[in-house]
Amino acid sequence: MSRRLFFNPLTGLFFRLTAKPYRRRRKAPAGPEVESLRAKAKADLPPRLARLAEEHGFHYNKVFIKNNLSNWGSCSSLGNINLNLRLVTLPQELQDYVMLHELCHLKYLNHGQEFHALLESVCPGHRELARRMKQYKIQ
Repeated sequence: MSRRLFFNPLTGLFFRLTAKPYRRRRKAPAGPEVESLRAKAKADLPPRLARLAEEHGFHYNKVFIKNNLSNWGSCSSLGNINLNLRLVTLPQELQDYVMLHELCHLKYLNHGQEFHALLESVCPGHRELARRMKQYKIQ
C-alpha cells in the first residue's frame, strides 16, 4: 500500500491518502465446458435448493447461478442466494451442505454461534463437511 503525505493550504493541515495497489481480478473461464456446467447447474440446483428450503422452513427471494472463482455460494441481505455453477461437480452431500449453509445465512448474516447452531440442526456434522470442502478448489 502506498502512503503519501499532502498539505492542505486552506486548513494548514497535513493529511495522508492511502491507496491500495491495483490488482487484476482473475477472470472466470468461459467456453463450451462452462456453458455445459451452467446448463446442468440451472437444471439441478434450483429445484434442490427449493426442496431443502421447504424441508427446513427457509424462505428465499431468488436464486442465481454464477461463475465465481472465489466462493461456492453466497447470500445477500435481500434474501437472494447465489450458487457457483461448479457445485454440480461436487458430491451431492457437499452440494447440500453449501446450499444449507447459504439458507442459514438468511437468518444469520454472519458465522457466529447462533449461525453454527442453526446449521448443525439442519445439517448434522457440518464441520466435517466443511473440512471436506477444502479438498475441492474452484477452477
